Amino acid sequence: MKKTLLVSVCATALLVSEAPAAVNFPDATGDFTPSGFGYLDITSVVVDNDATTLSFQIHLAGNPLAVDWAKYLIGLDTAPGGNTTGPDGWGKPISMSVGGMDYFIGSWMNFGTGAELRHWDGSAWPIVSGSGITVATGPSSVTLSLPLASLGVNIGDTLRFDVYTTSDGNSVLDAAGSTAARSWNNDPYDSGNNVLSYTLVPEPTLPALLGLGAVLWLGQRRRAGRGA
Repeated sequence: MKKTLLVSVCATALLVSEAPAAVNFPDATGDFTPSGFGYLDITSVVVDNDATTLSFQIHLAGNPLAVDWAKYLIGLDTAPGGNTTGPDGWGKPISMSVGGMDYFIGSWMNFGTGAELRHWDGSAWPIVSGSGITVATGPSSVTLSLPLASLGVNIGDTLRFDVYTTSDGNSVLDAAGSTAARSWNNDPYDSGNNVLSYTLVPEPTLPALLGLGAVLWLGQRRRAGRGA
């Protein structure tokens, strides 16, 4: 019985400790209409967090490093207020009229890849110094990660966001919050109500796992007592 209990506690603790916070937000494939530019076509965005870090894994229909001019942007609504009319942090005609854009992430694939975080201060988009943002690329993905503290958010908070692909001289070429087909353009783009939402979830804690073990132990004791 003790061996069975130990196995049950360990297995359940493993499942709880590995319970993912990650949420997958699918996007239509092929809604950037010119063929041959899969690195501008978002297929999904996976958002995840732990106790200190938030990450956005942008999945694409092509290799983001196939060229060096693709750009990947994120607009974030983290609090009341924010920029509702645009432009975004890079001066592109991109806005979030519902809720407002409080933070802007811009990333690039040239010069060894890089990214920056900007914050709307009511009149401009200054860079957040020492934001700690990082960029990682895969065969068909770009992952942008940054500390929760750099966004002024905490576990339990809900973020509203949209993810965009673009290039120099263009506005939004694909948006994770919309399935509308788009091509090369420099038109104003408003995410409006077509935004995505993610709630920062806590990691399982040691006390929680110990409490779970205690519940299982008591259950085993009661069953053993009834069988005596």
